[in-house]
Amino acid sequence: MTRQTYDVIVIGSGPAGGIIARRLGEAGLDVAVVEKNGWGGVCPLRGCEPKKTLADMTHEVLRARDMAAHGVSGNLRVDWPSLMRFKHSVIDPISGKVFDSFHGRGVTTIHGEARFTGPDTVEVEGLGELSAKHIVVAAGAIPRRLDIPGEDLLMTSDQFLDMETLPESMLFIGGGFISFEFACIAAAAGARATILHRSRRVLKEFDEPLSLKLVQAMQDQGVAVHTDHPVKAVEPFEDGVRVVVVGPDDVEIEFVAAAAVSGAGRVPDLDGLDLEKAGVERGAHGMDVDVRMRSVSNPKIFGAGDCVEPGHPLTPVAALQADTVVRNILEPDSAKSDLSGTAGAVFTHPVLACAGLLEEQAREQGYNFKVYEGDAAKWSEHNRLGMAHAGYRILVERDSGRVLGAHYLGAHAEEVVNLFGMAIRHGLTRDDLLAQPWSYPSFGYTVRYMLG
Repeated sequence: MTRQTYDVIVIGSGPAGGIIARRLGEAGLDVAVVEKNGWGGVCPLRGCEPKKTLADMTHEVLRARDMAAHGVSGNLRVDWPSLMRFKHSVIDPISGKVFDSFHGRGVTTIHGEARFTGPDTVEVEGLGELSAKHIVVAAGAIPRRLDIPGEDLLMTSDQFLDMETLPESMLFIGGGFISFEFACIAAAAGARATILHRSRRVLKEFDEPLSLKLVQAMQDQGVAVHTDHPVKAVEPFEDGVRVVVVGPDDVEIEFVAAAAVSGAGRVPDLDGLDLEKAGVERGAHGMDVDVRMRSVSNPKIFGAGDCVEPGHPLTPVAALQADTVVRNILEPDSAKSDLSGTAGAVFTHPVLACAGLLEEQAREQGYNFKVYEGDAAKWSEHNRLGMAHAGYRILVERDSGRVLGAHYLGAHAEEVVNLFGMAIRHGLTRDDLLAQPWSYPSFGYTVRYMLG
């Protein structure tokens, strides 16, 4: 068996692994990056970027419909094949560009599946054993399996993003952001969309009252949302599928559609790595790392991105964790991971976004805080857009005035919560934000409405 030695081996070329490999290559280290799928990872190829290409279409169509009573005439429609051709024109070149970016920095690229063989070695089929001073696990995540009969009849999120034609009816299994975003897209494009969720609460990573407002908005757009409907089985039915759920009073209910999508989220893609051979511990939510992004059980191994715990499966988090890894490899023990103020968004119409703590988290952590909340649909900003469902809930610590959490459903929510996220990260107070001379009229200015 041949053996090649590097300074650093990176497993995965996504937002975390790609940053690490490129920056360490620029720093003059001998780096190899191993990728078993497309160069670039989930976010640019099978996640954020293609999803947002479709979601932007959704916003434009639904925004025009919202303003039908404000002087906008005509009914926009989506030409799905044209939309998909545009998506491919944007997404397809990415993998080649990522591949070239590694070679431009002297990084060795290896296409294959890596498996640990020891505390500082991995094996890639056809190449033999590779060793390194440090190995970085940035393997990302894969769709979660439901472990129900007929599961293979469900489309994955990857397949949804590659549909050449839009089915006339679609079921989305799960009440997380994938199902909500995809159902919103499908409905705006003309499909009959239904969400089936196993428990009462949808979008558990987001504020509950605002999530319920979003459900109302989705229903107005023609999306049916059924909670407390755990899926029992999936069966073929004519030219589509039949999904059997357990409804109220344990009564079985059948839903039939041309296609069904598993939107049950993603799980760390670690099972094929043989982490135990490297002495690397993992938990239910990913590889266990410390504040310096090192394995808690093998300091030669680092981790970053969707496959590690603690963290959040978000691209900006992966980028921050990657920066921490790079700094600690170049200068040991020089950096700690800080994810305070992390913001996230559900790209539905309207967008639901958050930064910082949920109300229940703030209570569990013992904070004494006040909730500033209201119906944002009454703002002139939303009236002008014809947006009927909007709201906000801001958590402010009573003694210090610091913002603990910000939750907003409405236009440009993904940008507004970025402002709150920065405030949380840097300890800004309610008074600090109210003193800022925000541009007006703008949605940045609505920070004053939320804290007034």
